[in-house]
Amino acid sequence: MPLGFRKVALQAVGTVLVLCGLIVWLDHGAAQPVWEEQETVELPILMYHSILKDSARQGKYVVSPTVLAADLDALQQRGYRTVTVSDLLAFVQQGAPLPEKPVMITFDDGYYNNYVYAYPLLQQRGMRAVVSIIGAQTDLYTQDGTENAYWSHLRLDRLREMQDVFEVQNHSWNLHEYGVRRGCLRRRDESEETYGDILREDTAQTQRLLSEAGLPVPQCYTYPFGACSAESEQILQEMGFACTLGCEEKINTVTRDPACLYQMGRFNRAAGESTEIFLNRVLEG
Repeated sequence: MPLGFRKVALQAVGTVLVLCGLIVWLDHGAAQPVWEEQETVELPILMYHSILKDSARQGKYVVSPTVLAADLDALQQRGYRTVTVSDLLAFVQQGAPLPEKPVMITFDDGYYNNYVYAYPLLQQRGMRAVVSIIGAQTDLYTQDGTENAYWSHLRLDRLREMQDVFEVQNHSWNLHEYGVRRGCLRRRDESEETYGDILREDTAQTQRLLSEAGLPVPQCYTYPFGACSAESEQILQEMGFACTLGCEEKINTVTRDPACLYQMGRFNRAAGESTEIFLNRVLEG
């Protein structure tokens, strides 16, 4: 064999071996999605309430559809993907993967305007969200039939219709008040036994309402006003809730430990702050 030909053949064999080694390395290393190896994921949760076009109504708990749309677009542009409570439970309990950059979008109270404005905006973008309803209000407007973007709450038929986007969770039956009682906390004049009975029955009413309507039974309790205590946490966990949402503004660290899903923090979205400033504050902690 001529020397020149032998040299070329050896070079060709060497190149093939290098390429084979590179393919093996990619197959076992760099080609694997980062999240498959993660045991810890940082999760920001955004908290919305009412969505209205009327600028006179916008404030701490009301933003416009334009603001919501800008927030959603910016999240997608930054590479964030929406997750629900069920996704978190699958990650914690079953080892299922989460997106590399997950974000949860929540809507508290279950206003009808969430159907009018938030639902189509999320649906158009292929995004999901969590809506936490006040059971007594959903029951009232289901029976009454009224739908008004300014003040009514979601009926059961709307909750069923929106299941492709919204996961429904429990925001109490009728403890969303701030008077003699602060949310679902125990009053000073109540015994532990009396308080436990009240919280259990109030919470169970919303669970029954949704279950009897053919909707999935909530696995997450969203605290009215974010007010929680060691007592309420113990009772809710005993009732089978695997997650609770509060209002402390912090980024959550989700691990394989089920305890990480309790008293999760959220960032309230108020009017008067640009999308860029809001998301920079939220996503950077």
